[in-house]
Amino acid sequence: MKLIKNIVPLLVILLSHKVATTQEILIKASLDRDSILVGDQVDMTLNIAYSKSLNFLFPAVGDTLMPGVEVVKQGKLDTIRNKKKEDLITVERKFTLTSFEAGVIYSLPKFQLLLNRNSSIDTISSSQLTLKVMPPPMDSTWTPNGVKPPIEYPITFGEAIPYVSGALLVLAIIAFVLYYLDRRAKNKPLFSSPKPKEPAHVIAFRALDKLKEDKLWQQSKTKEYYTRISEILRVYTEDRYGVPAMEQTSDEILKAMTELNLCSKEQLGKLSEVFAVSDLVKFAKFTPTPMENESSYSSSRLFVEQTMKMETTSIAPTEDTTPQEQA
Repeated sequence: MKLIKNIVPLLVILLSHKVATTQEILIKASLDRDSILVGDQVDMTLNIAYSKSLNFLFPAVGDTLMPGVEVVKQGKLDTIRNKKKEDLITVERKFTLTSFEAGVIYSLPKFQLLLNRNSSIDTISSSQLTLKVMPPPMDSTWTPNGVKPPIEYPITFGEAIPYVSGALLVLAIIAFVLYYLDRRAKNKPLFSSPKPKEPAHVIAFRALDKLKEDKLWQQSKTKEYYTRISEILRVYTEDRYGVPAMEQTSDEILKAMTELNLCSKEQLGKLSEVFAVSDLVKFAKFTPTPMENESSYSSSRLFVEQTMKMETTSIAPTEDTTPQEQA
């Protein structure tokens, strides 16, 4: 009996605390209707009335209320003042829900509030809501009898023009790309007529004049000097005689020119001397004397002068030169 007397007051205290908390805050969730068609929308309202003395967080809701029920839109949080009870505040928010799963009855989750009151945590929940999602109604009077196949009409000229024009445009683009690639492979301009190529001796004289102006061997750039002399003679020989000099060694060039009898022995002798010194400088680290450098330049220029095509209007050297001219 003594134990019962002690328990009864404790239960009274707990129940009074629960009642007091319930009176200080009320949470209510409601739907504007309890059933919708699949894909339709329904409004859910969450209403919380509470005393100013309470602290709580408004329930957070994401894009999905629960699997199968989506939140389309969340309204603004409205605050409503109670004129009769100034210490009582009501907040309300509307949620627009939808579902695409037909034939399902959803038990929507309860909204729970965590209350922090006098350093104690209480939980209060809203009532349970259900939402039924129904399939769209079927028209029982509809039958597939009398369905006619689609009528096919011949394609008109106006309808065919876009397809024909598109095909012609694609063919034109393909033809242009092939033409462009061909011209580029042949190193020819795209539209304008190519300029006539300069005679081989004109190109050679210009390159020799530039070599003389650069004064390479005077600056101890002997290897570069003979590399350029050798290249000038190879380019000239290939353009003048059609011998693939850029791809051959010095001996192969001289052998081909001898077998084809393209120039005299004296002219070949000058070319052979220049190639020999050039190869020694480039591959054997030979250091020629200034006189040998000058002689190589003079022999190269004299070889071009003696072998250039006479039927082409020649462009003579820009200055009076002789075989003994110094580079």
